[in-house]
Amino acid sequence: MNEDRIRNWQERRKFAAEAADPVDAAPSADDKESGPESRLDQARREIVERRRLRWRSNLRLLALLVLAPIGAIMLYVGLVATPLHEGEAVFTVQTSSNSGAAAGPGLFTVTSANSSIADAFKVRAFILSRPMLDHMEKRHGFLDHFAGPEMDMLTRYRGPFGLNRDPFKYYLKRVSVMVDVQEGILRLRVEARTPQDAIRFGNGILAAAERHVNAASDKIGADQVEALTRDVQDAERQVASSRQSFAAVQARRGDIAPEQTVAAVYQLISSLNLQLSEARRQRDALRAEGLVDSPLLPGLEQRVRDIQAQIVEQRGRLANPSGGSLSRTLSDFEGASSRKEIAQARWQSTLNTLQQAYLDLIQQRRYFVLIVGMSADTFARVRDVPSIAGPILLFLAIIALVTLLVRRYRTGEISAGALRERLPW
Repeated sequence: MNEDRIRNWQERRKFAAEAADPVDAAPSADDKESGPESRLDQARREIVERRRLRWRSNLRLLALLVLAPIGAIMLYVGLVATPLHEGEAVFTVQTSSNSGAAAGPGLFTVTSANSSIADAFKVRAFILSRPMLDHMEKRHGFLDHFAGPEMDMLTRYRGPFGLNRDPFKYYLKRVSVMVDVQEGILRLRVEARTPQDAIRFGNGILAAAERHVNAASDKIGADQVEALTRDVQDAERQVASSRQSFAAVQARRGDIAPEQTVAAVYQLISSLNLQLSEARRQRDALRAEGLVDSPLLPGLEQRVRDIQAQIVEQRGRLANPSGGSLSRTLSDFEGASSRKEIAQARWQSTLNTLQQAYLDLIQQRRYFVLIVGMSADTFARVRDVPSIAGPILLFLAIIALVTLLVRRYRTGEISAGALRERLPW
């Protein structure tokens, strides 16, 4: 296979030499003496040399494409890039019901894990939000800290060539919050040019987050208590109204305790019925013995009539068509009494609910607990290497493209018009 390739290459070379110079293409005496084996050795050496040159070219290209960008990035990171200090704090959000330590993998193993993790992610979302960025910029000059000439141009806020123009994205580069779902804790990390500034920014974020947690917890409790307080106040007004109605019935009927009066009337009627029965028995006994002219008989007749009249009178008190009867009084009294008892029961129920709500709010109130205060490392390092590498690689790619186009233009492969069209500016 290699012999065929060498033979084809020799034929193409010979043909090219003859086309260039027929005189020089004629074989010399040395060539005739050397023979075909010498020409094959020479061809092999030339192939090996071309391969060596090709490998060398590939290595130079590899160095240009890989080592040069890495070297440029390392030089910029080591000589130009601004090193930053990182501050860190550990905190959590918990309630009174799950604030105690329990047996488990962490210090703050909570009973209601889902609620605690949800609260942790809510605090994380607030810290990594635009309102927090606005607060930090207004109160602490967070973005201005990274916009000065102390920062290198590739990591500087609002740097040249349109770099780092979005304030919120730049804030997310310098502030991060990690949530440990097993422990239920959060880790806040803040970057700054000095340890003091890292601690100052971190404490500002923690204070704002604590105020947010307290305000949210107070608002939830205030809304619940306000609604329950309105129910209690309505129940109190209903109790007062029912008591007024009950007192009005008593005043209108002239009876403080009509149910006792009715019971007394019924008891009196029962006693009169017994007396009537006894009088009738005595009267009927005299008549049965034929003592119709007895002087006792008229008295017994009169007694029977008097007792019957008293019974009719007492029954009239219970049911009088004119509306002044004890039964009507008792009906009004019982209606007013029932409304008063219902109002009192509702008031007591709403009051118990309000008291229970207060207890639940105390147990479920969110507390911002700082486990490890804000501290910063004393060793500063470049922490934004990806942001640095991107512009450098783009710049080197543009230089490589321009260099390639200019070489092709000098060798005549492309025209001046095509060169202007392909240049990136």
